[in-house]
Amino acid sequence: MATQAQLTVFSPAKINLYLRILGKRSDGYHNIETVMVPLDFGDEITLQRQPNDITLECNDPRLPTDDSNLALRAARLLAKHSGVERGAKISLRKRTPLAAGLGGGSSNAASVLLGLKQLWALDTPHSTLDEIAASMGSDVSFFLHSGAALCRDRGERVQPIACELSAVILLVNPGFGISTKWAYEGWASAAAPLTAKPPEVSLMVRALAEDDLADVSAALFNSLEAPSVRKFPVLRLLQDALRRSGATGALMSGSGATVFGLFADAQHAERSALRIREQFGPSTWIQVARFSQTCLRSSGIAR
Repeated sequence: MATQAQLTVFSPAKINLYLRILGKRSDGYHNIETVMVPLDFGDEITLQRQPNDITLECNDPRLPTDDSNLALRAARLLAKHSGVERGAKISLRKRTPLAAGLGGGSSNAASVLLGLKQLWALDTPHSTLDEIAASMGSDVSFFLHSGAALCRDRGERVQPIACELSAVILLVNPGFGISTKWAYEGWASAAAPLTAKPPEVSLMVRALAEDDLADVSAALFNSLEAPSVRKFPVLRLLQDALRRSGATGALMSGSGATVFGLFADAQHAERSALRIREQFGPSTWIQVARFSQTCLRSSGIAR
């Protein structure tokens, strides 16, 4: 059977509409309850067959291309679990900011797993991909599935949920990243980690299924936001600016530092983007996006 020589895959960003930390586990991780949705914005990865070695290159020189990179680790773990002796050149075109709370590294890893399964014509069961993903990080498992999901435990237990969200999502990053490790430590060291009673996650799940933007906005919650806002007040200023310019709701995504606003239409979102650019300057990264039902898209196949 002929195998593909090259494959280009889309590696989507995500946002957390809801992230509640339930407590720290004995293994050092935290039990969480989070609702994530993939976006139609993200990175692009080209996978090309080569005889033996697996290598990674990236257009962003700040991103390491050694074994600390999740995408490269994912490829090598898949080769090991599948017992194949095949190589691949991974070319990563990075569009998402680094350490931004948008799941960039986790998405890259999942997209490499799914893409290499196709490129190498493997019959690896999805359960094996799930095992590999769970061993790499909390968000990788989410990106192996399509559409919105309610994720529990460390985030590796993924429950797909109905999502009809039609809102326009304006992503804003202040020009710096926040370490996930620091964010969780900040939550744990706070005198009162839960400063406000969070809404029930079922409210978010129902609102997404009904495309009720007002209820989605009312159910937004992130346990990691309070310590980040205390250290980086600009995050609150950005959220306030989003709301003043028409966002029905605004929140920090994941461990930050990206915040997002939900808008009923693209016109309001684009006007907000212009105002935020004027107020916060050119170093502020801004991107308009929408919810995407598909986590993996491929193109550019050469045989």
